[in-house]
Formats: sequence, structure tokens, C-alpha cells
Amino acid sequence: MKILVAIIATVVLSIHTGVQAGDADVQQAIDAAKAAHKKADSLQGAWVTTDKLIKKSEEAHTKGDKDKALKLANKALKEAELAYAQAEYELKNWSPPPYLIPK
Repeated sequence: MKILVAIIATVVLSIHTGVQAGDADVQQAIDAAKAAHKKADSLQGAWVTTDKLIKKSEEAHTKGDKDKALKLANKALKEAELAYAQAEYELKNWSPPPYLIPK
């Protein structure tokens, strides 16, 4: 019974106080976002907003706001993944209009 109470107390305290992101976590998230953005850009499908999110994340990290930096980096990563998926879909399913095709 004491173990159960200890486990519950630990879970409640960790949820209530939250866990702050570490420098390595933030840098890893920023690097992942940059790599995903580069991958999307390789298909000419990168979104302009993703680069801005990455820069804001780096600024927040430099200022020491790790939680904000991690949140922005994760958002940038998601955007980059969506941009890549969109670009890949367009390559497979879209053809340019005839007037854009060189003769």
C-alpha cells in the first residue's frame, strides 16, 4: 500500500510541477526540424513559416527559454513533415498545365 501511495504521489507531483526541457533535448529538436525542413526543400516544397519557427526556436533557446524553444522546434518539425508530404503528393498526383511544358 505504501508503494502505491508513493507512486501516486510521484505521478501527481511530476504532473503538477512539470519537467523542464534540457539543452540537449532542445538542440536535438531544433536539429530534427532543420533536417526535416531541408528534406522538404529538396522537393521544392518547404514552407516559409517553418524557417521562421526554427529561427524563433533558436532565439528562445539562446535566451534560455527552453520550454518555448522546444515547443517551437516541435511545431517547426511537424510543419516540415507536412510540407514534405504535400510536396511528395504533388509530385505524384499533379501535372503542370500544357502551357507550362516546354516544347
